[in-house]
Amino acid sequence: MSDLNFRRHIVDLIIPYAQKNKKIVLLVCDMGFGVTDKFRQEIPDRIFNVGMMEQGTVSIAAGMAMTGLIPIVYSIVNFLAFRAIEQIRNDVVYQELNVKFIATGVNNYFKFLGHSHCCDQEDKKIMDLIGLKVFDPYIDSNQSFPDIFNEWINSNKAGYFRV
Repeated sequence: MSDLNFRRHIVDLIIPYAQKNKKIVLLVCDMGFGVTDKFRQEIPDRIFNVGMMEQGTVSIAAGMAMTGLIPIVYSIVNFLAFRAIEQIRNDVVYQELNVKFIATGVNNYFKFLGHSHCCDQEDKKIMDLIGLKVFDPYIDSNQSFPDIFNEWINSNKAGYFRV
């Protein structure tokens, strides 16, 4: 995994954990289909395309976490950072729930889609501001991508992974 496109690898890293831990579920916000195909093939009963409703998805994930599940929300970075920030703060961070977030398309990967799909580094600032731990393999050169991933997935707290 030497290339700097971590978004292609993160779901593949989740699969072995989800196979061992039946509490892990993946909520996809109507995107990432090529990236999530293997998960869907391996664990079809624990992946849900919830559509373009990031706010609702975060609240659904919070409810799932309250029942003991470990939901992972996979969405484009700016839709989590801007569209669903109130739900992330109120439903997950303030309640100290173990919801994992994957923000894909960071560092303006989707700039060809326009400003609505980009946010530079502002997502990190927002997540830091609300007290959500940010995991960023593009910045943290002291750890390898798998090490950062392992810290994120094994934590019993919410975390925001930038890919």
